[in-house]
Amino acid sequence: MPREILTLQLGHTANFVGTHFWNTQDAYFALSETAAAPAAPELDHDVLYRAGRNVYGEETYTPRLVILDLKGSLKTLKKVSPLYEAADDDGSSAAATWGGKVERHAQEPYAKNDFLTHLDENASHSSSTEPAQSFSTHLESSVTVWSDFNKLYYHPKTVVEVPHFLHDDDLKPFSAFTQGLDVMADHDFRDEFLEERMRFFVEESDSLQGFNLIADATDGFAGITANLLEYISDEFSKKSAMTFGVHPPFDRFDTDKGRKVATLNSSLLIEAAARSSSLYVPLYAPYAAGGGDNAWRYLKNDLSSTYKWSACLAAGIETALLPVRLKMHALQLGTLAELVSGGSARTVAGLSLGLPFPLHSGGSYADAFAGAGKEQRADWMADLTLQRGYDQLGDEFGQCFVVRGIPELARVSQARTRPPINSEIVATVDGFLRAASSTRGESYSVDAAFPICESFPQLFDSRITPDGLIDDSQAKTQSNPTTRIAAATRLSMAPAHGGLLRTAGEAFTRGAFAKLVAMYEKGDRGLDDEDRRALKESLEEAASRYGEPDYE
Repeated sequence: MPREILTLQLGHTANFVGTHFWNTQDAYFALSETAAAPAAPELDHDVLYRAGRNVYGEETYTPRLVILDLKGSLKTLKKVSPLYEAADDDGSSAAATWGGKVERHAQEPYAKNDFLTHLDENASHSSSTEPAQSFSTHLESSVTVWSDFNKLYYHPKTVVEVPHFLHDDDLKPFSAFTQGLDVMADHDFRDEFLEERMRFFVEESDSLQGFNLIADATDGFAGITANLLEYISDEFSKKSAMTFGVHPPFDRFDTDKGRKVATLNSSLLIEAAARSSSLYVPLYAPYAAGGGDNAWRYLKNDLSSTYKWSACLAAGIETALLPVRLKMHALQLGTLAELVSGGSARTVAGLSLGLPFPLHSGGSYADAFAGAGKEQRADWMADLTLQRGYDQLGDEFGQCFVVRGIPELARVSQARTRPPINSEIVATVDGFLRAASSTRGESYSVDAAFPICESFPQLFDSRITPDGLIDDSQAKTQSNPTTRIAAATRLSMAPAHGGLLRTAGEAFTRGAFAKLVAMYEKGDRGLDDEDRRALKESLEEAASRYGEPDYE
């Protein structure tokens, strides 16, 4: 029996990440329909999905998911999925019971882009064997909200709109942590979100293991997330909560005040998550790729759009959580958190991503690990938490390394030789970690490559073949998109992560906080000078658990 996970997406940029995440899950099913054997047979999709029936008695299979966003952010996405609608869109079924005059006041629907139109046209023959295609170029220029590239239908209790605020409202922005606290104090909203929506998915689960939160860390949703983590800790104390805090590029904030507000919100969230989350992983948008020897060398040189950089974060989260979704020998969320923390009270960790894993056409996967252990550095992995173009190994408290797609891609690259098996790959990774780190941790290898679905941006340069292999001598044409890629992640906790807590504490020095106090003291849950001192002390105490700061 699967141990279910409830996913919670909190905020607009978090929903960009989440949409890529769920479109990837949908890609596994699409690949299974067109292949002779099921795609990703190692994975138990029931961990993330729920089976049910709609109003017509038809079976449904939808994400176990609650989405929070502001009004005006959904656009083409209906709050009630067509899977569950009983009435006609024109309202004729409801109007038929009324004999008087009916006046129609219909809002003009949002125009669908080419990708969404394509989904509608192909809904009746989703098992088509047409060649793989990509809408990456079209979506790069047309996406304004996450629903512009959403492929899935959701359960009616999934989508929740936050009251009192509008998406992209410059006059009343949802920009402060304390605004999120005030929203969670609204009894009607709190009942709808926590009791009607979230608890519905919890109570229908047979054996819920915990919660996976993907949350905006720099706006009012940080306050909602902090309050939600306290609620989970109080109401579901035996369940685990893993939280990924999403940070957009800092140049998105075009004023000095905007950057300071974002920093303070992030600091408030990391303080709350350090207390209430089983594991908190701050994630930062990757910087421009291309050139040099950094981890993004095989990616195109522009990751500036939210559509693109959120895809990188989604690939990291999706790959890092593979161990909790395995059919055989799966980790539990709580076990994963203990593994990464080394069984300590520390909760702030980091995530590194290798996208792609450097598997060369005709080469060996072991080449990626050769020599890296002596340097204690993997230059083909990027640190999405400490914002480095490489992954620095060393004195970790704990870690979990996941590599995926090597067996699948090796079958293409080495057609005449036996592809490596997962146990051999794990042994190689273990040797690499032993040479580079004082903590072995756990390693996992999964056959399934990361599927590059039609809505995922074509991030990879001309050296990446359609099958995801690296070939420096071959140029890829526009008509042959990359359809899969090998990838690797490392969830880890090290003394360097204590620096995140120390930096957060600096936001609560008297001088820094005084510049924003007028904004944060508003509302019933505003912050005063006593709160400032308590927050600073809490962050300093949490940082002390990591030992001396790492000044490398």
